[in-house]
Amino acid sequence: MHAPEANPVLMLAAAILVGSQACRPCHPAIADAYAQTPMARSSGPAPALPTAGFTAAGHRYKISGNTLAFDQAGTAPIDYFVGSNSEGRTYLQSSDGHLFELPVTWYARRAAYDASPGYQNNPDVQLNRAVEPSCLLCHASQVRPVLGTQNRYGDPPFLEGGVSCERCHGPGSEHVRNPASSRMVQPAQLPPDRRDSVCAQCHLTGEARIENAGRRLAEFQAGDRLADFATYFVWKLGRTDLKVTSHVEKLAASRCKAASGDKLWCGTCHGVHGNSSRTQQACLDCHQTAHRQQEQCADCHMPKTRAVDANHGVMTDHSIPRTPRTPLPPVAGDLVAFLGQADSRSLGIAYAEMGDPRARDLLRQARPADWQLRLRLAVLETDPARAAALYESVLKERPGETAALVNLGAFYGAAGQSARAIELWRRALDSNPGNEEATLNLVKLLPRAEAKAVLTRYLSINPGSRSARSAVANF
Repeated sequence: MHAPEANPVLMLAAAILVGSQACRPCHPAIADAYAQTPMARSSGPAPALPTAGFTAAGHRYKISGNTLAFDQAGTAPIDYFVGSNSEGRTYLQSSDGHLFELPVTWYARRAAYDASPGYQNNPDVQLNRAVEPSCLLCHASQVRPVLGTQNRYGDPPFLEGGVSCERCHGPGSEHVRNPASSRMVQPAQLPPDRRDSVCAQCHLTGEARIENAGRRLAEFQAGDRLADFATYFVWKLGRTDLKVTSHVEKLAASRCKAASGDKLWCGTCHGVHGNSSRTQQACLDCHQTAHRQQEQCADCHMPKTRAVDANHGVMTDHSIPRTPRTPLPPVAGDLVAFLGQADSRSLGIAYAEMGDPRARDLLRQARPADWQLRLRLAVLETDPARAAALYESVLKERPGETAALVNLGAFYGAAGQSARAIELWRRALDSNPGNEEATLNLVKLLPRAEAKAVLTRYLSINPGSRSARSAVANF
C-alpha cells in the first residue's frame, strides 16, 4: 500500500496561530512593508464613510457614516468590510453575530459606489445574503465561526483583518517560542505543488471547488498540498473570460507557463512582502530580444479585464495573451479536475451545484456516501420519503445544516406534522436568521404573537423583503 506523502514541515504540527503582531519584533521592516499591501488590508471593521449615494436596479441607496439607507425607508448598519480597496471594497452587516453581505461596494477604478457583485439586477433590496466562513477565509485571519451555524461568528468575527503572515508561513507559536529550533514555512523553498498551494488557496477559483470527504479547507496550512483538501474543476474546453480569483488557472493556461513549467510561479513576479513587482524582469529573463523593451510588457500582454463575477471589478489577465482578445463566456461541456481527484463523488457534487442532470447517477454510485454527498442526493431525490431519510441522516452529522433543516421541515409541513416542521425551521433560523424560506414557512404555523416576533426579527435583518412586509401587513 502506498503511504501518503509526509508534510515536509513536521515541526509545525503542534504549532498554533499567534497573529502577525508576534512577527513584528524580529521582522519590523518586513512587517511595516507588508502592512501596506492589499492582502494585509483586505478586511476589518468598517470606518465611518462619507455621505454618498447610488441607484441600482431602480433602487436608491444612501451611505452615511456607518449606516446604509434605501428607498423603502429601511436602514442597515455597516459593520465590516472585505476587499483591499485596490479594486473595490464590499460591506457587511452584523446581526447578533450573524454576518450578511450588503448590496453596496466601492469600486476604486470608477471612484464610486454601486451594487455589490450579484446584486446589480435584484428587483428587491436584499440584505440577507449569508457570509459563510468560506467567504471570509481569504479576506481575514483567525476567523471565528460558531460551530453548528451557517454564518454566526464570535465577537469579533476574526482576530486579524487581512491576510496574516501565518497564512503563507504557517502557525507561528513554536517559532516565536524558539526561533532556532522551529523554522517557519518558506513557500519558495517548498516542492512546487506545496509552494503553489500557498497561493492557490485564495487565487484559484475554477468552476466548482469540492472539499474532499472528511477534509475542510479551513484546516489547510502553508506547507500542505491543497489537493489533499479539495478538488477544483474547470471546463474541459476552457474559458477566455476572467473571474476575480482565477489567477492560478489563467497562468496555467498561458504559453509562458507551458514553456517554463515549475520555474514560473506567482513568486516569480510578485514580491508579496511589499508592493514591488518583478514582472518586467521576469519577462526579459526569457525574452532577451523582446520588442519595445523600454515599455512594460505586462501593459499589453497582461491586460486589465473586467471580471465576469465582479460587476465593475477589473483584474489582471494572467493567461498572458500574445495579442488582445475578446473575452467570451465558457462553452458548457465536461468538467475536468484542474487540481485534485475527479472521482464520482467530487464530480457528482460539482455537477449538482451547477444543476447539471449528470449529477444524479454519479452521486448514486459514489463512495464514500458522506454527508455532503447525501445532501446533494436529497435535493435531487424525487421520492419525498427517501429525500426525508437522507436529510435526517445529514442532520445527525450536521445538526445546523440550514438547507437540510429547511427542506426537511417542508417535508414534515406538507405531511401535516406541524410540530416537527416548526422545530426544524426554528433550528434553521438559529443557524441563519436571515433565511427567508424558513421564516415565511414558520409564521404560517405559529400562533399570532410568535409569528409576528419571527417576522420582526427577520425584517430587522432584511427590511427590504416584499414577502416579509406583506406577511406583516396581515397581522
